[in-house]
Amino acid sequence: MGFLDKLFGSSKEEQTQHKPLLIVRAQFRNEKYFNKELQYFNKIINILKEDNKEYLKKHGKMDSFQFLNLAKKYILIIENKYSKGDFIKELQPIFKESVENFSQAWSEDYQGYPLLLQMVSLGILLKSDEEEFKKITDFLNKATQSNIEEMWKPDNLIFFLMGDTKNKRKGDKPYEKLYEITQLPKLEAEKAIKDYLEVWYSLHQTDPWYNTHLRDSGYSGYWAWEVAAVVKVMKLNDSGFKDNPYYPYDMVHLAKL
Repeated sequence: MGFLDKLFGSSKEEQTQHKPLLIVRAQFRNEKYFNKELQYFNKIINILKEDNKEYLKKHGKMDSFQFLNLAKKYILIIENKYSKGDFIKELQPIFKESVENFSQAWSEDYQGYPLLLQMVSLGILLKSDEEEFKKITDFLNKATQSNIEEMWKPDNLIFFLMGDTKNKRKGDKPYEKLYEITQLPKLEAEKAIKDYLEVWYSLHQTDPWYNTHLRDSGYSGYWAWEVAAVVKVMKLNDSGFKDNPYYPYDMVHLAKL
């Protein structure tokens, strides 16, 4: 049984849990707001695709930043749809598009640790198949073995989520702290995750998405995907923190499939 088989197991829960009513999951904004954001990003994606076609005709190949740009936009679509309350099954094909672009975006100029963590976390939560997950891990392996700055490379947390026990790199404070939790016994880890989620938002004050809910646009919800992925991998009992506003409970349990 492979790593993903052990992780995902059967799908009884997703077959039995259904919530027919769309309920906005995110704080601060309503369905109308997220629909507007989705309309905007879908429009941007269509424009980028047309621009890329013209670029390909002119230059014969695409640049890595063009693939990376599309990969990020698809992630924003996922975040907005999840925040709005959409079914999890609607997110999976969108993530597939993101992975397809992400897998072609590698270059020795790559910068962006957060995207690496997002991709592996969402890959776990959205049950990426072996082929899809391999595309993610291939990119991460390239980053690990490359000469890019250390701060952009996978760290201990990502290695844990990948099931990689060989590589080590101490990450920035929020991520290294979460990694340390993964090394605890289950009961201790569950309590530590609860405490961690209480300060999760404040740990990210320097991130570009911090306080975006105060703007007219650009807010896609505040979701601790990496925490949810840890819970999934460790098979933790999340009943003690399931109502934390930053914890994507439905994504862990696929409650809206």
